[in-house]
Amino acid sequence: MTTYGEYQDRKRLAGRYRREIRSYGTHGDPTEAMIEAESTVFGCFGDPGLPHHYAGVYFIASGSFIKIGEAVDPYERMRPFHTGNPHGLELLHVIARDSKYARQRLENELHRRFNHLRLPDHREWFQNHPELTVFISSTCSEECYP
Repeated sequence: MTTYGEYQDRKRLAGRYRREIRSYGTHGDPTEAMIEAESTVFGCFGDPGLPHHYAGVYFIASGSFIKIGEAVDPYERMRPFHTGNPHGLELLHVIARDSKYARQRLENELHRRFNHLRLPDHREWFQNHPELTVFISSTCSEECYP
């Protein structure tokens, strides 16, 4: 599970990393430049990669609610929900799907499956119910969701 704040921190570091790489110019070994830039920017923070940073159907937790939606970049999709949200956001899992059609089909299927947990007057927000959390944990092959 990754919070939106962790995503923002890593995104800033990744930007610094790219700027650091560019500062080396075209002289010298590019592999050496990447290694040097990585140690300069990331230090002990680690790899800039994030779990579930790929296109698919996502599950985002906010307080006692879970949003089921589809996006090419789930972390960027979290941005509008983060503003004014008192509970914070956590990306629980993403079921990878490359094509928009496949993502939309799976999203609609999951919305129908968990329709009884849907919040009134909310299209994509559901109650954080054990039935939904068990489904999320069972589909997470990376064992990222406890």
